[in-house]
Amino acid sequence: MRETDKYDLSIYQGTAWYYSRYRPVYPPSLVRILRENFRLDGTGRLLDLGCGPGPVAIPLAHLFDQVVAMDPDDAMRAEGARIARERGVGNIEWRFGGSKDLSPELGQFRLVTMGNSFHWMDRARTLDALYDLVTDGGGIAVVGEGAPIPRPPPTRWRAAINAVLMHYLPDRRLAWENPGPPPEERHEAYLARSRFKDVISYQESFEVEWTIDSMIGNLYSMSYCSRRVLGDRVEAFERDLRAAIIAAEPSGILRGEPPEFFAYMAWKR
Repeated sequence: MRETDKYDLSIYQGTAWYYSRYRPVYPPSLVRILRENFRLDGTGRLLDLGCGPGPVAIPLAHLFDQVVAMDPDDAMRAEGARIARERGVGNIEWRFGGSKDLSPELGQFRLVTMGNSFHWMDRARTLDALYDLVTDGGGIAVVGEGAPIPRPPPTRWRAAINAVLMHYLPDRRLAWENPGPPPEERHEAYLARSRFKDVISYQESFEVEWTIDSMIGNLYSMSYCSRRVLGDRVEAFERDLRAAIIAAEPSGILRGEPPEFFAYMAWKR
């Protein structure tokens, strides 16, 4: 979640329901890669920082005695707690807070994860604070999913969606037009400059098949395209978006843009 000097609790307002249902699910390699690299065996504690509705904390919970899932957004944590209950996961503490709330009072952790949240934080300061919370031999994993770098050309249906977004949100630079951060500003560079050691990375493309409804839900999960941001333009936005997608892809089934799952891992030696 986004962090400033004070938490902006409005930025994801109204998105938690859409976030938990329409964001791509991490591939099974999320669990496998972290279990193998950090030798997770069901013991110790996990801190999932910027947890959202639990897409990282919930599938990893069985690899730990206890999980602390932290996020400043009440609705995100509530949605995560609901999903955990439905799946019978009972060892997660859903806790208000973010990177500015890191302190020794949280205790020690075998692993700290951040999934699609690290970019909202003061990354250097966060890594420095986390180092003291990680047990010797433990580590940190920054995971997420997004478009590969360099960005491939957009599909016809993505170009159609982008045109509608640019009409309704003209000040927003779209992900598929963004070349990505320079090397020194990427997550792995921040890890390499931190006190954590032996940075390794993992990338994997995985398939996602969208429908028009699931694509709209995914857009509503975004801070820049939430229903709150669109306000009284929601109905017009949906109408124009549906028409644009059907014109570009009459089947309404959207394929051909596999996102990339990434994991950057480092250790406290």
